[in-house]
Amino acid sequence: LPLHHTARNVELLHFYLRFVVPNLVSIDGESQPQVFLANVLPWQLQSPVFPNVGLLMASVTQSLDHGVELDQNPETFAMKARALSCVNQYLDRTRNRERQFSEIMSEAIKVVVNLVVMEWFWGSDESMRAHIRGIKEMIRLAGGLKAFQDPVILGIVVLTDYEISCGFETDVCWQDDGPFLADRIPVPSTWTRGFDSPLISSKASFEDSMVDLGLTEAAAKILDDVRFLVTSITDPPSEESTTLKIRSTACWILNKLEALPQASAGTTPGDDDLIQDTIRLAALVHCRSIGNLTLISKLPQPSVSRLEELYTTMRKVSLTRWKKTPGIFLWIMLVLCPSAASDRRGRFIRRKMAVAGLSIGFEQFPLGISYLRAFWLVQRWI
Repeated sequence: LPLHHTARNVELLHFYLRFVVPNLVSIDGESQPQVFLANVLPWQLQSPVFPNVGLLMASVTQSLDHGVELDQNPETFAMKARALSCVNQYLDRTRNRERQFSEIMSEAIKVVVNLVVMEWFWGSDESMRAHIRGIKEMIRLAGGLKAFQDPVILGIVVLTDYEISCGFETDVCWQDDGPFLADRIPVPSTWTRGFDSPLISSKASFEDSMVDLGLTEAAAKILDDVRFLVTSITDPPSEESTTLKIRSTACWILNKLEALPQASAGTTPGDDDLIQDTIRLAALVHCRSIGNLTLISKLPQPSVSRLEELYTTMRKVSLTRWKKTPGIFLWIMLVLCPSAASDRRGRFIRRKMAVAGLSIGFEQFPLGISYLRAFWLVQRWI
C-alpha cells in the first residue's frame, strides 16, 4: 500500500513529523516522550498503512490552521478517502483468507485508533463512533484485550477509551474484559516528580509538595480538598462514604471556594496567581457536579459561566508551564472537556486533554489510566 510520491506528499510528511507529531504527544509541542520515539514513531514510519493516515492528519491540521473547515477542503476529502481505502485493502486480506486476523490485528487496531483520535480532535463525532465500533469488533475477534501482548498498544487503547468516555460522559466501549483490567494495570503509589493529580490517593499531600509543584498554599489546599472528595467516591466504599456524606462534603468545599478571593485580580497577576484561580474554578465546577449529582455537561448557571472563565484563565498560563504539572493540567482539561463543542475552542480542549493523558501515559501508562479511570468513576457515580 505505497504512498504516492508527489511533492505535496513529501511536504505533508515533513509537516507531520515536525509539527503534528510533537503536538500529539506533548502538552506544549516541544518534546517527544522516549517511549513514543522508541516504540510508536518507528512503527508509524514503517507501517504499510499508517503513512496515509499521517498525511491526512497533516492535511487536516494545515486546513484548520488556515481557517478552512474540512468539508470545504477537496484535498482533505481525497486524502481521507485514500486512507480509508488503504485500511480496507489491508483488512480485505483476512476476508480473502490471505492472512489470519491474528496476524494483522495489532497493525489494524493501531491504525484505526489513530483514525478515532483524528475524528475526535478535528472531524465528526459520527465518523469517530463508526471507527470506535470497528475497533470494538476487532477487539472481539482478537479475543478481548486480554489477548494483547504489547503493553504499549494495550495502554494506548485503554487510555483512549477512558479519554473519550470522560469527554462524552459515557460508559467505556472497548473494555468488555472489565473496566481498567485491574489485574494487569494496578493503580500506582509512586510517580515521576511533578505528575501529582487530585484524582488518586497519595502518601504526600499537595501542601507537602507545593514548592516542588510551584503552587501557592491556597492552590495546594484546594487540590487536597478535591482529592479527598474524589477518593471518597473512587476508593473502596465504607459506611462513612454515603451519597449524602459525599454531597455534604462537596457543598462544604464549595462554600470554602466561593469565599476565596480571586488571586489574579491585580493589574499584573503572575503565573502562580493564574494557576491558583484556574484550580479554584475547576474545583468549583467539579465539586458542583458532585454536590448536585449532575454531569458537567448538564450543569446550569453559574457553572456555564465558570467553565468559560476557567478556559480563559487557563489559557493565560503558558502550555510550557502547565507541562510541568501534567497531572493537574489533565484534571483541569477533564473538567472542561464535557462542555467542548466542535469548534476551535472545543478542538483545543479535546486535543490538550487527550495529549495530557497520553504524555503521562508514555511516562507511566498505569498512572495516566488511573487518573482517567478515577474521573470516569466519579462520572459513573453521578
